[in-house]
Amino acid sequence: MAGELLVTRDAGMTREVAVGFSVRFGGKEPVVIAGPCSVESEAQIIESARAVRAAGASMLRGGAFKPRTSPYSFQGLGQEGLRLLAKAREETGLPVVTEVLDPADLPLVAEHADMLQIGARNMQNYSLLRQAARAGRPVLLKRGPGATLEEWLHAAEYLLAEGNEGVVLCERGIRSFETYTRYTLDLPSALAAKQRTHLPVIADPSHGTGRRELVAPMSRASLAAGLDGLMLEVHPSPDSALSDAAQTLSTEEFQGLMASLRIAPGTDDLPSLRAAVDEVDEAILDLLWRRMELSGRIGAAKRQLGLAVHQAEREVAILGRLAAQASQALAPESLARIWEAILGASRAVQADGRAAGESA
Repeated sequence: MAGELLVTRDAGMTREVAVGFSVRFGGKEPVVIAGPCSVESEAQIIESARAVRAAGASMLRGGAFKPRTSPYSFQGLGQEGLRLLAKAREETGLPVVTEVLDPADLPLVAEHADMLQIGARNMQNYSLLRQAARAGRPVLLKRGPGATLEEWLHAAEYLLAEGNEGVVLCERGIRSFETYTRYTLDLPSALAAKQRTHLPVIADPSHGTGRRELVAPMSRASLAAGLDGLMLEVHPSPDSALSDAAQTLSTEEFQGLMASLRIAPGTDDLPSLRAAVDEVDEAILDLLWRRMELSGRIGAAKRQLGLAVHQAEREVAILGRLAAQASQALAPESLARIWEAILGASRAVQADGRAAGESA
């Protein structure tokens, strides 16, 4: 029954999915993912990343492993492509999403990417879905070109059933009898997915149309309809792109589209950056208060069970889990120092016998 699915919890109430430190799918502002279909060279991906960031993109896309209809088409640079994506992230600060094709590549892709993409051809690769869910990264799940809405949602259920809450759905067009466009961008089903689930839903008008001149108007339509973001193919020289040239925007076209969407480039002036940091600090403080409140309740439960406050094995497990999920922007030793301080404060609250905020 649909009502029993995890994916239908809080239907119509979109929950935010965080990627890195700055990106929130399902928040007040749409997330725009942009970049080339394939990583072709260091110069190409760095130039693309700088251009889309300057225009206001939130994330960088780029294929290192490319599933192509023909075995003779460009298949991507593989591990070298992942390295170049990581370098582009270092240059621009943009979190990276890239497709994973093979469960054997998951550790390598997860090491370099901030978000894993399950492409349309693999939407029903259930073994890959299960393993991707356990890789410690948010997952972007593209709809298969022949998949119904129900099949799409059940594919998402495989990810949620493995405990991964960071799932974003991407409508990228379905096959229809129309031959003028590459696919048919199915916005009604994308909206139905938003209504029936708690997951953010974005659109990919590049694949959904296959025609460069249609990408901008369908991008505007997607956001006007209420979707949570866009995934767009952008290349410095689209006509020479090694894959998907016909549907890829130039960097100038992308800049014009972002201006029409009124998505402004991020400001890097010191006051704006400090204001953004203040907002993050306040959010961290709220979460720390919540953690201390839970620690107080855990302390009470431990006393009832006759357990010691300090549970070394549990703390080691926590640090290991967080280290596996941490962004490359936070070094393992820095993460360990931060959480050792948090765990120490939690132990103090447990030993004190009071929940955070209670008076003595």
